[in-house]
Amino acid sequence: MADLAEEISAVVTPRPGLHSLVLPQGAIRRELIEPELPRAPEFLARYEHYCIFYDVYWDATGTRIIMQGPPPINLARFYREATYIAQPSGIALTAKAHHSEKVYLYSLEAPAGTTSLDITFAGSQFSVSVGRNYSSFFENEDLLCTVSKNNDLQWIVDWARFHVVNQGATAVLLFDNGSDRYTLSNLEAALTSVVGLRKVCVVPVPFAYQRPDDALPKKRFWAHFLQPSLFVNMFRRYGAHAGGILNCDIDELLVPLKGQTVFEAARASRSGTVYFRSRWIEPVPGELRPNGYRHRDFYLTRPQTDATRGKTDKWAMAPDRKWLQDLRVHPYTHLIQNRPPFTRHKPNNAYIAHFRGISTGWKYDRPITLERSESLVEDGELMRAMDKAFGEANRGG
Repeated sequence: MADLAEEISAVVTPRPGLHSLVLPQGAIRRELIEPELPRAPEFLARYEHYCIFYDVYWDATGTRIIMQGPPPINLARFYREATYIAQPSGIALTAKAHHSEKVYLYSLEAPAGTTSLDITFAGSQFSVSVGRNYSSFFENEDLLCTVSKNNDLQWIVDWARFHVVNQGATAVLLFDNGSDRYTLSNLEAALTSVVGLRKVCVVPVPFAYQRPDDALPKKRFWAHFLQPSLFVNMFRRYGAHAGGILNCDIDELLVPLKGQTVFEAARASRSGTVYFRSRWIEPVPGELRPNGYRHRDFYLTRPQTDATRGKTDKWAMAPDRKWLQDLRVHPYTHLIQNRPPFTRHKPNNAYIAHFRGISTGWKYDRPITLERSESLVEDGELMRAMDKAFGEANRGG
């Protein structure tokens, strides 16, 4: 297991932004699939009608511009007919498609020095600046990444510290999806307080995170466009030169079972990617905490649940592998789309502890349960890892 890095003050990159193309409201828009079905107002309010590209940026090679966004639904013809002029050179560029189910991605071979694109889409003219690539900022770092909204700052600090101590993480990339409980500066300051982190980057994301579509129970998550696109963005714009990447939510801790970090496991695997199973940690605290709960307050799970054999939840990767350079390969939240055969390795050296009690309730309600069920048992591996990160004396405190 990698030792905790010496205490240093983490470097925070100047805050990047998304370089987006959004159609004006009232213009042509992305429609729903099966639009005749009644939809909940909450679903319609969050549906991505107008965004064409979430982000436009240079890739890590410095020779191509990447444009990525939601799938077209009814707008495919306009994507095909769109034109792109590099500025200031005035050279017309040809878009090459590298799509997956939920991410539409184009690359453009572009002249050096291109700062913006003049785009014609559906008969309208737009100018979009081209974002810089940040892969050099995270070069050789073991990068922990997530998407978060309004999670408690102490939860985020504990999440980062746990993975620094137990998995050797050295950097954090966090996409903040419109938190209004604190400022981005507060968030950056919280992360830089974590001993062992060398690099921190917080990216503001102003787009809506979609609710499930209850009108289509067999395809409830068809409109979840934002999160898959952010993970592709994470890989292509930020993590291409990282030593390793771990995808893990704030309510998830990757618990070690053997003396190898998940980053080391990814680098040692034949494919450079590893997938980890999960175990629910039940929302039963060790003690009543009227001022709020932290990960360390929860350590009970259901018996006979072998997390190394359960559902595959999250992944880690060594991004330098040749097959990952194919722009059709898209890391999603729970899997890697368009991966070639024999690249889905599932080691038994770690598992995801998924905390029902660490939640802001934006997906669904997860109430704290004060009465312990006799059927629950202590998760010894999790307890030992939390003691290592937070100190045994602080368990439940």
